[in-house]
Amino acid sequence: MKYFYLILLCLFTSIHLFGQTDYKVYSAVPTYAKSIYFSDEFEDNTNEWTIVPYLSDDVRESKIKKGEYRLTSYDKDEVVVEIKSGFGYTDLDDYEIEVAIKHNDYQRSNANGVVWAMSPDGNNAYGIAFNAIGEYYIQELFDGQENDLVPWTYHDAVLRDDFNKITIRKIEDWYYLFINEQFVYMFPFEELHINDDVTGFFAEGTAIAIDYIKVTEVLTDKIRTAPATSSRVAVQPTNNTRALVRTETTNTTVHANGDYYALIIGVQDYIDNSVKDLRFPIRDATRIHDVLVGKYGFTDNHIIFLKNPTRSEVFKAFNTLRANVKSTDNLLIFYAGHGYYDQKVNEGYWLPSDAVEGDDSGWIANSSLSTKLKGIDSKHTLLISDACFGGSIFKPSRSAFANAEKSITSYYEKKSRKGMTSGTLKTVPDESVFAKYLIKTLEENNKQYLSSSSLFYSFNEAVANNSLNAPQYGVLFGVGDEGGQFIFIKK
Repeated sequence: MKYFYLILLCLFTSIHLFGQTDYKVYSAVPTYAKSIYFSDEFEDNTNEWTIVPYLSDDVRESKIKKGEYRLTSYDKDEVVVEIKSGFGYTDLDDYEIEVAIKHNDYQRSNANGVVWAMSPDGNNAYGIAFNAIGEYYIQELFDGQENDLVPWTYHDAVLRDDFNKITIRKIEDWYYLFINEQFVYMFPFEELHINDDVTGFFAEGTAIAIDYIKVTEVLTDKIRTAPATSSRVAVQPTNNTRALVRTETTNTTVHANGDYYALIIGVQDYIDNSVKDLRFPIRDATRIHDVLVGKYGFTDNHIIFLKNPTRSEVFKAFNTLRANVKSTDNLLIFYAGHGYYDQKVNEGYWLPSDAVEGDDSGWIANSSLSTKLKGIDSKHTLLISDACFGGSIFKPSRSAFANAEKSITSYYEKKSRKGMTSGTLKTVPDESVFAKYLIKTLEENNKQYLSSSSLFYSFNEAVANNSLNAPQYGVLFGVGDEGGQFIFIKK
């Protein structure tokens, strides 16, 4: 199968053009509304893109790093490809596929590109590619035979050392193709079967980075006609012609019907001398409280802030939440303090202020937390533990390729039980690197909607690079997760 796709993509070579086409000229260009159907910004690997570690394969490398999917072909003559099905645009009447790709290294005249509308058997597909010397080309594969639409052609829209935004717009019976919002080509749309949505990226002897891929539904029934005096008029396309159709995006909006609750715990002063006091947990917990209230709309009357609580006080707080949190509400739990992991029983613990070394009867076990979380009927629960925690509370395996509908709205609609921790088996330092970067990311975030996974993958690498711990993020095991995510909503 791998060899087949390499052959398939190597077919993208030289070319003949469609004949001259009579393009319709609009006196006033229609503007269509759009709504997001699928989006992946590569801040995590929820959609299970292939990861091939460095030097584990003689031909390719691929990884997700700093919000990019990075694909490398080691051989100047070797095409490597990453494609997936499940995008779902074959269900839509009209749509756009948008990808941002950057050429990073190696053979600058070689091709980087996008494949879309590929059939599962690989016999039908379209591709658009560019290189790092300012050229692009377009090709069709039909019944296993290549039909070259545009040969390698120089275009000043192609950026040589930055991300190029490739847009494939399907409107009624035509495809319109754009590079960095400049129209480059149009050709007739052929009807697709339901599974003909195999889509992805390829690199020929190059290293590329993909910043995002997005599919939007174009709502052609919602036409806003531009004023007659508008300069946005489409003409027969040339190399510098702007879009035949201008669109505006309808932002996906989360309608949070419930309230946002928080339980914030900082433990640094321990009653028994057998447990060493800490200096910074209450400071970090206070900063978490302040950013939640100041930036994300949590209110003090829905926050329980415990400073140096006993085990009993922590459990009473969970009971209060159980009595007050409704099925439409969202709950964030933050703990900073000592943790302990018992490898013999595979159990992690929080140590409240009345904990005694060697006596786990006064500790708070992962299993006890799971029981308490089961009793709270929230829409979303996010547990953040800045302590040595262990992985026993996390779901032991991840599902296969996730549902393609990955908008913020779909994340919010599905029930979630997620957790993130500063470390697993290693001791967490008093002055927490995890808390530093967690709070910094929350404070500096400019997104209106920030999912828990996006939050974690925005700072986890910084933590790993500056401490001995590897932060963890995952599904809380056995407490009712249904695939959604906790969403931080800016004021």
